[in-house]
Amino acid sequence: MLIDLNGISRRKQGKEIIKNVSWKINKGEKWMLYGLNGAGKTTLLNILNAYEPITEGDITLFNMKPGKMGYSADAVRDNIGFVSNSLMDRFQDGEIVLDVVISGIFKSIGVYQSVSPEHIERAKQSLSNMGMSSFEQQYYGYLSTGERQKVLIARALMGNPQLLILDEPASGLDFIAREDLLISLDKLYNQNSELAVIYVTHFVEEITESIQKGFLLKQGRRFMQGDIQNVLSSETLSEYFNRNVIINKQNNRYSLFLKEHNIAENEI
Repeated sequence: MLIDLNGISRRKQGKEIIKNVSWKINKGEKWMLYGLNGAGKTTLLNILNAYEPITEGDITLFNMKPGKMGYSADAVRDNIGFVSNSLMDRFQDGEIVLDVVISGIFKSIGVYQSVSPEHIERAKQSLSNMGMSSFEQQYYGYLSTGERQKVLIARALMGNPQLLILDEPASGLDFIAREDLLISLDKLYNQNSELAVIYVTHFVEEITESIQKGFLLKQGRRFMQGDIQNVLSSETLSEYFNRNVIINKQNNRYSLFLKEHNIAENEI
């Protein structure tokens, strides 16, 4: 087991942001984390990345417990590859793509350490795994948003993480760029069967057949978790949204709609 959250809560300025959440993530599991704005996703991710402490409950991260011998925030993060939109803007436009990927070894923004031939070869392989080999000598700033995301995912894999967290990786992408990214991710998942993944999203349309488990977060609480086909059902999501919705599945992909409601004449 990589992650074991047992009834954890997180309180900030007197307000409980995360409330009695339990979640276990095992090696190789591919998870969807779904929540509306303000659901507490960012705080939960900060807890998993050891950026924020819990105020109640019990937490074990990669067999380490806060306050116990061997635990440190850096040791936790050594096991995690984290990709978010905020990371995208931290790199200079003039940086070479290959250097951006190599920086993942050192978990730095930019490369300031000595780089070995092995580092270069690993970075090239990581870019190849994301279908980005032809971009390795280009400037990062010349890439499209979707291409930058692929570079950052390649960078996140340089530390050989046990868990990859993708925080809304398709945000802002057009249809073609989104589908291209999702295809690359499916290939990545298949090539790394032991890599655990948390795919964070607002849109069920991004969930591919490789994502087999789902976690619904609502107002800081675990609303439901389990096999993706049970989590992404019309009944479950209607209760989650407190609206009548229909979820369809076609070609192993999901789509979500509000159910049509005929307004009676006396309601007009």
